Amino acid sequence: MAATTPLLPFLRPLGLPRPSTVRHFLRFSTSVPCRASEQREDPNLTASRTAPEAYPPPWMKSKPRPKESKASRRSSHPRKERHYPTRHLSHHQPETPRLIPEPVEPLPAEQCAPNLPYFVTRSANKSLPIYTTRKNGGNLKLTRVRKIDGDRVALRDELRKLLKVQDKDAVINSVTGHILIKGHHKPQIERFLRQRMF
Repeated sequence: MAATTPLLPFLRPLGLPRPSTVRHFLRFSTSVPCRASEQREDPNLTASRTAPEAYPPPWMKSKPRPKESKASRRSSHPRKERHYPTRHLSHHQPETPRLIPEPVEPLPAEQCAPNLPYFVTRSANKSLPIYTTRKNGGNLKLTRVRKIDGDRVALRDELRKLLKVQDKDAVINSVTGHILIKGHHKPQIERFLRQRMF
């Protein structure tokens, strides 16, 4: 039964593919198509070759560039200067720190360290431990004195008299032992301590 099955339908030759299918696969080909020789020249190139000598007309030509630019003209004629009134500083500015401090005359030996009830130790870079800070958005200025040994109350009272501040504006922090003074008074406190040989 299997031998009698006709094989002719399987061996029948296939028909040609449609032209659209052939074009679809040939669009990736790198070979030159047969119609390359039939392609026309670019019309703009043809027109430029056959254009008359008087082309382009005057109205199509661009204007010549000016020799002097507008920028140089503005710089050669500057605007008038406006003189505004000078603005004076509305608040006290702290003194600018100096690399080499001014020399001070030390007090007698009885009023200098170590004959005082307190002692101020210098920092690691051999400077006095006096620091200025700001709080409340920069409105509250504070001066902090650190590394105080001995009687802190005595030092606070002397600084209070020197700077002429109220009792509430010069306090001692009970936790850290630092003296906090309202305002920026670093140069005055530094001179006070250097006079006492700290």
